Amino acid sequence: MYLKADLHIHSVLSPCGGLDMSPAAIVKKALEKKMDIIALADHNSAGNLKALEDAALEKIALFFGLEIQSASETHLLTLFGNREKAEAMGDFLYSYLPDIPNNPEYFGDQVVVDAEDRIIKMEDKLLLQSVEMEMEEIIEEVHGRGGVVLFSHIDRDSYSVISQLGFIPSDSKIDGIEISRHLSLEQARKKYARYGHWPFVTNSDAHLLEDVGCAFTTYKMQTPSFEEFRMALQGREGRGVCYDA
Repeated sequence: MYLKADLHIHSVLSPCGGLDMSPAAIVKKALEKKMDIIALADHNSAGNLKALEDAALEKIALFFGLEIQSASETHLLTLFGNREKAEAMGDFLYSYLPDIPNNPEYFGDQVVVDAEDRIIKMEDKLLLQSVEMEMEEIIEEVHGRGGVVLFSHIDRDSYSVISQLGFIPSDSKIDGIEISRHLSLEQARKKYARYGHWPFVTNSDAHLLEDVGCAFTTYKMQTPSFEEFRMALQGREGRGVCYDA
């Protein structure tokens, strides 16, 4: 089957996320946009994944993510097949996040909520900063926990591996490359042909509710499971990324 997935969405926990970006509202909007799979990927935190899972009520398939900012200020989209593994990664990561307080007036609020939009707590430590880990360390840690890693929005002029390093290291152990919604996958495969041995995907990177599902990737998979997704990234046994969908 062909499944539409938006796997990079920020909630109200991300300081740059809109105040209406509760997990419940995200699920509702994703269903309106007829997404088959979604993933929440807040900056350096898994704090709102429980609310996402509770709000979804199995109406839509979920993966569970974090967008991690490495020491080189490169963003990595990390995804897991279950909430517990993603939360464990978030707990591990927290100790590598410098103890810098958030400034809500400058960065925005960082709100942990439940499935009914009730505020559980405000995260005081600034999430929109680099963890004290290099890219390779993050990739190895995520893989060791059963997750997949993609370089986020490589065509952006900030917080991307190309903006920070000027290139993608040929020996990188990443699972794929994400393109921002401002460039089509076909355009990206031509522009970044030298990196064509990795799969290219796109997502909304939504920070506002109206942007959920505005960009997505269609995957050829048998079921909307994480293992099928992994096989699609690898192009195994008939699964794959549909660039012309």
